[in-house]
Amino acid sequence: MYYGGRGRGRGGGRGRGRGGGASSYPNRRASQSLQADDGGDTFVLEPKSKWARVGIRPADVRVEEVGSYSMYGDLDHWESLEPRRDRSLMRMMSLDCTGQQTTPVDFNLDKGYSAEALDGVLFKQQLPVMMKWAILNAEDPKLVAVKEEVDIVSTCTLLADLMQGLYEYSPENMVFGAARVNGKVVVGSLIRPDIHGITQGGNAARFGMGSQDHAKFWGRRFEVYMSADNGAGDAEGLNDKVAAPRFRTVLHTKLRDLNLLLAAGVDAANPFVDVPYPQKYVDFVTAGIQNFGEGKENRLYGGHMLRWWSNNVLNGTGTLHAGVHDNGLVLRVKTFRIDELPPIVQAKEASTRRQYWSAEVCLGFVHALLKFVLTKVVQPHDRVLYEFTCPKEVGAFTCREVPPSTVGHDYLQGDVEDFLA
Repeated sequence: MYYGGRGRGRGGGRGRGRGGGASSYPNRRASQSLQADDGGDTFVLEPKSKWARVGIRPADVRVEEVGSYSMYGDLDHWESLEPRRDRSLMRMMSLDCTGQQTTPVDFNLDKGYSAEALDGVLFKQQLPVMMKWAILNAEDPKLVAVKEEVDIVSTCTLLADLMQGLYEYSPENMVFGAARVNGKVVVGSLIRPDIHGITQGGNAARFGMGSQDHAKFWGRRFEVYMSADNGAGDAEGLNDKVAAPRFRTVLHTKLRDLNLLLAAGVDAANPFVDVPYPQKYVDFVTAGIQNFGEGKENRLYGGHMLRWWSNNVLNGTGTLHAGVHDNGLVLRVKTFRIDELPPIVQAKEASTRRQYWSAEVCLGFVHALLKFVLTKVVQPHDRVLYEFTCPKEVGAFTCREVPPSTVGHDYLQGDVEDFLA
């Protein structure tokens, strides 16, 4: 398995995809290929095509729900949250889209938009709450059954961001943190003013700032619309609130030989289908109608569908419902199964002779990167923390050790000594 390869950058320019395409990085020689057992110090991203050779397909991913919880308390202060082991705050989808590709609607996503309404739209403390939940439920049979197998603890959001970062058209620096807790490697986002998700510096607009404020608000308001009037959360007045969902699922995801314990937010569950969790969960997204027009294939197939698929492939979500809107006015809802998104993109690639992205590349990349992380994160968290950085001008991840007091490692908060102990 590759840790690196001769190449430059993460790739740039429109139309790159499976094979890599032209790079947006300066001409700079990357390190030679390194084998996994060599313990190399550099993880080179290009050429992307090498990650397909890892040989992991979407059908190879195995996902099982270990548990779930509803978060009561103040979302702005994670330590006040009480993760109750129930589905009391799980939204239920109220609009029946079964058997339909489009559902006609007429709904204004912009109603109620204001700067104040953005408070609580994003929730950045998934890992501390999930770890708190795991400590409180340490004797749960499902958790006990998998805890010895777990290699990596993280969130579906972070791993999806990494897969998207491999194909990003205007890449900035990528960065994330890691620590070893009771033999498990915890991988989380760093919380610092210049970091948004896994991105450091550059254009922060796509992470909920500036013009993207509307997009974040619209997405949450669409969730409210799709799950309105079903009674879930009414006692707390939460069901009509434009805010991050308060229900979370905990998943044991097998990525070939890697065992991942992942936290994931849940938009809602679908009561109209007879399938088990987590396939019963649904994802709600929005997309402007202009993205479905002639000449906009790169936005839809290369951008939106990559995000839709990568955000859900590791958490086992069954379906996605996209609110197609015209400047905030939802015109219809399009429904996709998560597992049909890669074939849809492949068919479009064949008809247009363009390359967008490959599921096999994404999964092989994240598998190899996590393997690289496991070789580097060796000291316990009370001695050393780790930061992985991929500068855009280099196109390769490197690791550095930092003191436990280093600011930004907020994914590792509270008393974690008993986590999966």
